[in-house]
Amino acid sequence: TLFKYIDELEQAMLTSPPDLLGLGNYCWNQNLGHEMFRLLHQENPNGISVWGGPNFPKDRFSQEIWLDNFPELDIYVPLEGELGFANIIEHMLEINNRKKFRQSILSQSINGCIVKKLFGGYHFGDPIPRLRSLDEIPSPYLTGILDGFFDGRLDPCIQTSRGCPFTCTFCVDGSDLVNKVNRFSVERSIKELTYIAERVPSNLHTLSIQDLNFGMYRGDLEICDAIL
Repeated sequence: TLFKYIDELEQAMLTSPPDLLGLGNYCWNQNLGHEMFRLLHQENPNGISVWGGPNFPKDRFSQEIWLDNFPELDIYVPLEGELGFANIIEHMLEINNRKKFRQSILSQSINGCIVKKLFGGYHFGDPIPRLRSLDEIPSPYLTGILDGFFDGRLDPCIQTSRGCPFTCTFCVDGSDLVNKVNRFSVERSIKELTYIAERVPSNLHTLSIQDLNFGMYRGDLEICDAIL
């Protein structure tokens, strides 16, 4: 289940706490996310808390110091999160025992993830290469799982590419780790734009493009034509 509003997430955890809670971690919601992890472990002591997002140090020494400051966190998925998060889910399905989830998951290394050990320290899983063909990722729009968020309050957003060739020091993604630009196909992006246009309420007039750098490639012009 996907949540955007914190009160709905809180109510859901109080009535039916999940086995796994995954949250995006940014500077503006870090404390709120950690509080939600605390609530998860209060309501389901066997639950697993997972964070992902760019608000995270690059080197291992700094990562361990950072992770030590968030005792309610169990697993961090750095960089692109799809494959690392899917690996967590795969391990949970293999265990197939809710009472053993926590002990089993936190006692092993998971590729693409940093797992906090039960009794201190961390398992650093093998890094996962970035996806080059981004169309391998199912579209959250075209699969319909975002339909509930066309509610007249939230502005739609899309991502047409990942990565940026520049290393600006003010940018959380200004890193050699993501200096290769990988793209979703123009055809897929146009399909998403059409899907959004057919469903967005008339009171909303903003579309956000979440690329690290938009406007550098010929395909970006085609997307602009589609928006027009």
